[in-house]
Amino acid sequence: MILSRSPKTAWRVIEGEAVILSLDTKAFRGLNPVGSRVWELIDGRRSVDEIVEVIVREFDVTHEQAARDVQAFVRELLDKGLVTSAG
Repeated sequence: MILSRSPKTAWRVIEGEAVILSLDTKAFRGLNPVGSRVWELIDGRRSVDEIVEVIVREFDVTHEQAARDVQAFVRELLDKGLVTSAG
């Protein structure tokens, strides 16, 4: 699955952590460094599996744990309408 950030979302990385604003709900969400990196990697070109591979390379985490955590985070982002599935 390839994801894209919703155009109804504004975001910025501040000191390594992303802050996301849903323009629909006006809700803010702050992300930890791993979540921020996942958010940055959601670009409409990378698959979730490719994002997991980057997280495994850049953080001290097993492939299994990264896959579980990224999948859960992606589901949450999809549920909140912050990202969309591009395929």
